Amino acid sequence: MTAGVHYGSWSMASDKPVIIVNLKSGGGLRDAQWAKRATRIGGELGPFDARFTERAGHARQLAAEEAAAGRRLVIACGGDGTISEVADGLLTSGAAATEMGIIPRGTGGDFRRSLDLPSDMGAAARRVRNSPARRIDAGRASFVAHDGTQAVRHFLNVASFGFSSAVASRANASSKALGGGIAFLSAVLRSVVSYDNAEVHLTLDDGERERRTVVLVAIGNGAFFGGGMNICPDARLSDNLLDCVVVGDMSAATVLTKIGRLYDGTHTSLDQVRSARVRKLHAAAVEPAQHIPLELDGETPGRLPATFEVLPGALALRF
Repeated sequence: MTAGVHYGSWSMASDKPVIIVNLKSGGGLRDAQWAKRATRIGGELGPFDARFTERAGHARQLAAEEAAAGRRLVIACGGDGTISEVADGLLTSGAAATEMGIIPRGTGGDFRRSLDLPSDMGAAARRVRNSPARRIDAGRASFVAHDGTQAVRHFLNVASFGFSSAVASRANASSKALGGGIAFLSAVLRSVVSYDNAEVHLTLDDGERERRTVVLVAIGNGAFFGGGMNICPDARLSDNLLDCVVVGDMSAATVLTKIGRLYDGTHTSLDQVRSARVRKLHAAAVEPAQHIPLELDGETPGRLPATFEVLPGALALRF
């Protein structure tokens, strides 16, 4: 499969949407399978170009290239990681006139849940074609990358650290043949027995620094993560705020008995859980030598210390 494929015959490339496709998402697609889906997508969307990712981070690069070239609509076709990379590429490019669309194809589908997008690719393409672009917020995280350098990444859905990062790493390394929800639940059950709660300093907006013992902290622009957990049930994509949910000091046994409440969103009423709406959150390990990994839209690119902040109305999204 070539890096760029042409579908249709419009006069200027920028007049047509481009779809950035991750063929490995959702269990993988062979070329012939993609060709059938491309025909269905084209019937709903109209003429389009396609570019295919070849490695982790490639969707970010492709999206930035297309925005810089003046592409008016860039569509992510893949799972949460692909969607996040495309959004990061567009936001990093600074091309405010470029709109984004989503044709979900993946195992987790957490951002799709926040938008209530159809899982059928043809129906999703029709939604992109017929929907006006609406401005939504994005998150920006500044953190320490795995190589020790400072890094900045955008996220559309949920950022987190603590137990959730350990789960994401385990889930990403596992088979998702039975679906993302099963993969993440399995990762939770396997991780909980060995995880030690983290000691962190948290600073919400301009408040005082607090020391907390936490299972996890989630910073949500969207509501769902971990293959269907409604971790930030009050999150809204266009309210100029991030929802911060702090799951405090719980034993492994308590986490297991309360896991159902993470899925249905009723965990915020537990005594050990605190929630707040913020514009910015800074987090650091109490012991500087301790490595506490973070998770951004299902990927684990680095660790604390980190600052998370909202970018109001940063992205024009068709949904």
